[in-house]
Amino acid sequence: MSLTVSASEVQRQFGRVHDAAMKAPVEIQNHGRTTAYLVSADTFEQMWASYRRAFFVGELSDEEMKMISEARVPEDLDWELTEEFDVDAKVTL
Repeated sequence: MSLTVSASEVQRQFGRVHDAAMKAPVEIQNHGRTTAYLVSADTFEQMWASYRRAFFVGELSDEEMKMISEARVPEDLDWELTEEFDVDAKVTL
């Protein structure tokens, strides 16, 4: 963060804080605790566009299901479970 301001400073100096938020997110604190961030509209839209939303698989269209079933992991990112874990290990409770 490039700037941290108190909530009362936001009230007194909104124009300055607003201008700063056009360049980088502004951290807003109330009694020393971070309570909010002020960001530009462009930054917010980028964040919102990348935000993951949860939904039921049954809500997926046939086209989306087809895309998922045809998706492949790139070779350089592919790995086998046996490379990371002992799949034959016994677990006792």
